[in-house]
Amino acid sequence: MPWLLMYGLSSFIIIHESWFKSDKERSWEPLFEKHYSRPVKAATATDVRTTAQQILKDCNLEGAFWADQPTPDTLNINRFTFWGSTRLTYSIKDQRLKAERQSTPASQAVVRMHFRGGYGQPTFWNQFWGLLVDLACVGIVVWTASGLIMWWRLPRLRAWGALAVGGGVLSFLLLIWRL
Repeated sequence: MPWLLMYGLSSFIIIHESWFKSDKERSWEPLFEKHYSRPVKAATATDVRTTAQQILKDCNLEGAFWADQPTPDTLNINRFTFWGSTRLTYSIKDQRLKAERQSTPASQAVVRMHFRGGYGQPTFWNQFWGLLVDLACVGIVVWTASGLIMWWRLPRLRAWGALAVGGGVLSFLLLIWRL
């Protein structure tokens, strides 16, 4: 039940963004800026991710993150949770590390739950989130399949059920085709 509620509510928020002012730019608050020295290999995405994870550990900010190296002299790290983001910018040439925090309103926290991936991130709780999403998806598929089986076993309701299933499939296909 909580999973369906979260997905339903977050879908509503996504569709009605302007009602929740989610398109409004939120400001970044400075956390720190300091001298920092760490060698960065500019080779592969794996090297960048490994270096970013070490930087987050040094700053006591471990958790889910994305990292990229847009230029040879800059490493960007985005450490995110449901409730906000921390952006770290490491200037390799200047040996400076800058961190900024951006809070997330409750409506956007729910949307982040909708899109959150779990398995590609380093902590147990991210892995656990991924497992729970998988279990919720399996539950929805089993729920749907069992509903179809129960409907088929009630002969006097087959015509109404066929109308409902057919209408649902038809409307879904029409939307997929037109969008």
